[in-house]
Amino acid sequence: MALDLLNIGMSGLRTSQKQLNVTSHNISNVNTPGYSRQSAEQKADDAHWIGGSQYGTGAYIDNVRRAYDQFAARELTQSTTQLNQANESHAQLAVMDEFISNNASKTISSMNDYYDSVKSLADHPNDLGSRKAVLENASLVSQTVNSTFDTLSGMQRDVNDQLVATVDRVNTLGQEIATLNKRIQENPAGEKNDLFDQQQSLVNELAQYTKVTVLKGKDNLANTVIIGEGQTLVSGTESSRLTVIPGEPDPLQSQVAVDDGHNTTPINPDSLGGKLGAMVSFRRDVIERSLDEVGRMAIGFAGQVNAIQRQGLDLNGEQGKNLFVDVNDSVAMSQRVLKPVGSSADMTVAIDDVSKLQTGDYQLTASTDGVTNSYQMFNAKGEEVFNQSLLATDPQVIQADGMTIDVNGLSAAPSSETFTIRPVRLGGAQMAMNATEASDIAAQRVIFAAEGNQGTAQLEPLPTAQVMGSYQVVISNTGDSLSVYNDQGIKQALIDENGSPTTDLKYPVQGNAINFDDGMNNPVPTLAISGGAIAGDSFTVQLDATAAEGDNSNLMEMQQLQTRKSMNDGRSSVIDLFQNLTTDVGIQKMNAEKFSQISQLDLDAATERVASVSGVNLDEEAANLMKFQQAYMASSRIMSVARETFDTLLRAV
Repeated sequence: MALDLLNIGMSGLRTSQKQLNVTSHNISNVNTPGYSRQSAEQKADDAHWIGGSQYGTGAYIDNVRRAYDQFAARELTQSTTQLNQANESHAQLAVMDEFISNNASKTISSMNDYYDSVKSLADHPNDLGSRKAVLENASLVSQTVNSTFDTLSGMQRDVNDQLVATVDRVNTLGQEIATLNKRIQENPAGEKNDLFDQQQSLVNELAQYTKVTVLKGKDNLANTVIIGEGQTLVSGTESSRLTVIPGEPDPLQSQVAVDDGHNTTPINPDSLGGKLGAMVSFRRDVIERSLDEVGRMAIGFAGQVNAIQRQGLDLNGEQGKNLFVDVNDSVAMSQRVLKPVGSSADMTVAIDDVSKLQTGDYQLTASTDGVTNSYQMFNAKGEEVFNQSLLATDPQVIQADGMTIDVNGLSAAPSSETFTIRPVRLGGAQMAMNATEASDIAAQRVIFAAEGNQGTAQLEPLPTAQVMGSYQVVISNTGDSLSVYNDQGIKQALIDENGSPTTDLKYPVQGNAINFDDGMNNPVPTLAISGGAIAGDSFTVQLDATAAEGDNSNLMEMQQLQTRKSMNDGRSSVIDLFQNLTTDVGIQKMNAEKFSQISQLDLDAATERVASVSGVNLDEEAANLMKFQQAYMASSRIMSVARETFDTLLRAV
């Protein structure tokens, strides 16, 4: 009897001691980040059957349970990813917003200074000092645009460097989680709770950088950690490795990929989430879009100023030369195409109509069966802008969105290749001065657009023009052809794109050149007309004009560029493009700030939910401490009674 009492007391003593240990552990870790409250699960020992009745034999601790709700933990992980993505986006956009705002004022100011100098020159067209001021202000515009491009390109490189550093931390976390999984498998059942907390803390930190999904295995082990939309980072005790690889076809568009030791698989950037997702989105949607907008502005400004220059006579009575480097020089045209590795195609992209230029990448797929070449092109929005098949023996010319794409050297064997077309990405870097002398500025105009013109087409004489005289170029009432009339109203003989004589040339004109007939069916390149003309538009040409002192008609035309809605399909001026970019970045920053605030509320709610399940309550633990202390003392008293009873029995013998 006394022996049974002693065993019961000892079991109670051991049980109370373990309860006290667990409670003390909870109190000690009340301020430990990621710690989950633990509780000892107490059960009754098996009873003994004696004399037809069952008698209890005490209690024992069956398990030390960790207070954990996997749904609350998953919600916390997801909200952690969302908040860090929002905060990273807001931080990046705040830097961009300040930069764009400052540069917008500088760039717009430099352009306005240029136009002001043109206005001053219009008052004194022959004044060399005023002409030098125009050149200096034009150079300042070029330098400002170049500087903006360089800074944006630096931001792009910085994001790529941040991707590398962040991926290194993700790899470290993956290795630490795999190591913890191994320790959990090796440790006894009762010693895993603190390791589980460490494991969850690492998962939550990983969630700061990317979207995380944890698949639990046997015994609640994090056997598999998945990132993105299905890429395995940790599987049991093994960890894969993330890496940053050059983009294809643009190496500057670095991609995050999973390297499992056998294959390197790029991760869809839209599925990354967290800081990694924010970085990639910022580079693609903000930096690259800003580069495109700066490039479109540079091409629009330089292209239109050059066109007006070529429509006039300089101080020496010669046709005006380009003020800036030609937007369609051979280097610029070839750099607008990114070819797939191994492609033998030779492709150039010429800008014909700046008003139709769009930002973003175009995807051009060229397929050939050896006889026919098929082309299909989509813009950045995924809209089809060109779909046509051409005989392989015909000129391979594609016209869309103000561009003319010449294709040569496609494979003769059946094949299909996809090219990336970037009409404006490098425009900000390629802008540079061409004219160097004050006398180069063309003040007198020799080509006049009719006042009633509704289109945006530009007409200019070609440097090779040998036909002199006064002419009128008229777009037909259907808008699909043009004719050239002399000063007596007689249609002029022309040569079409196939080398055949005609008086009505197909419009838009392939290659932009209007070729006169020399009388023997030989083409004489005389004028160039861009796309963008509307039915009924007309131009007056004076190829026999001589320099007239004090004529400022071309300068007056150049002044109109300051406010003319010549970009973005007639909705924006060149200056408007930068102002619109500034507004868009500011709106994105404001939206990111609001999303960050909402995400913070979501994280706070998720944290509170986890704390309500797993957090340590000091008042509750203090009460438990007193309860288990009293139980410990009571169990000690049971053992004392058992000893006294046993002593009494011994004395009675």
